[in-house]
Amino acid sequence: MLTGIDITATRRYVSKLDPDKENPTVFQIGLLDPALRAEIDDDSSSYEMSSTNPNDKAMVKLNWNKRQIKAIKFGLKGLENFLDPQTQKPVELRFESNLYAGKMRECMPDRIIAMFSSELRTELSEVILNESKLSEGERKN
Repeated sequence: MLTGIDITATRRYVSKLDPDKENPTVFQIGLLDPALRAEIDDDSSSYEMSSTNPNDKAMVKLNWNKRQIKAIKFGLKGLENFLDPQTQKPVELRFESNLYAGKMRECMPDRIIAMFSSELRTELSEVILNESKLSEGERKN
C-alpha cells in the first residue's frame, strides 16, 4: 500500500548556519502542493527550441533566485527566535494573503525574506523543495 503525502504537515528545522546551538532560530518547513510547486517551477524556467535552423541549440533559462524566493514565500510556515536587525527583537510574523497558482494562499512577507542572507535563502529553499520526497522509511510504510 502506498502512503500519501500530508500537504498540511510542517516540521521544525534549524539552519546549519545558525551559530547559537543553545537558542537557535527554528523554521517551520511546510510542503508545496503539486499545483503550487508546478507554478513555481514554471515561473522560474523556460525552454525554447529552434524553429527554423536545425543547427541552433535549444535555449533553457533558469531563474534560480526567483525560484528560491517563491519556495520560501509559500513553503516557510513560521519561524521562532529570528531577530529583526533593526529592533534586535524577535520578528513579529504576520502572514500575507496572495493569489498564486489558482487560489489565495498564506505566505511569508517579502520584508522578512529580505532579512535572510543569500546562504540562508539557498539552504531554506533546498529544504523546502526537497520536503515532498518520501524518506526510505515512509516509502516502506
